[in-house]
Amino acid sequence: MRRLSQEDLAERIGTSLSTVRRMENGYPGTALHTFLRALHVLGRLDDLVKVMATENDTLGMELMREQLPQRVRAPRGNKSRVGRPAAGKEDADPRADELEGF
Repeated sequence: MRRLSQEDLAERIGTSLSTVRRMENGYPGTALHTFLRALHVLGRLDDLVKVMATENDTLGMELMREQLPQRVRAPRGNKSRVGRPAAGKEDADPRADELEGF
């Protein structure tokens, strides 16, 4: 890691010395872009990208999988065929059920 003084780091990331001090002390009000610019200046931005990659986050991937829609299958005995009239409806007007179910 580079050996920069707080003053040098503040100058290179374009912020004040007090902001750098608050950032180093863990002040929660420090803007994210300040952290990102500091990581860039320190040559550690790629490390953050690796840590945040979703394929490395097994818990996050599992939570995302749980939110995916599940395929629902009709019971085997009650299959209704699209485009074919149901039993007993052969005589019915085919236009009558054009929007049936919508």
